[in-house]
Amino acid sequence: MRLLGDRVLQTVAWRIADRLDWADTFNAEYIAVTQLQADAFITLDPALAEVAAELVAVAPIESLYSPGAP
Repeated sequence: MRLLGDRVLQTVAWRIADRLDWADTFNAEYIAVTQLQADAFITLDPALAEVAAELVAVAPIESLYSPGAP
C-alpha cells in the first residue's frame, strides 16, 4: 500500500466530484483512493457502484471472501 498525501487525495477527489457534478468530495474520496491505489471499488450501494464503474474497476462484496478474486 502506498501512502497518499492529503493534498493528492483531495485534488483527485475534487476532480472526480467536479466530473460527476457532486457538491462535495465525500463519496469521491473513496473513488479517488481506489483510483490512486489502482484497486477495485467495493460498495453495497448499487447507485454508487454504477457511477464508480465509469472511473474505476468495481468488484462485488463477495470478492473479499474469495481467494484470488479481483
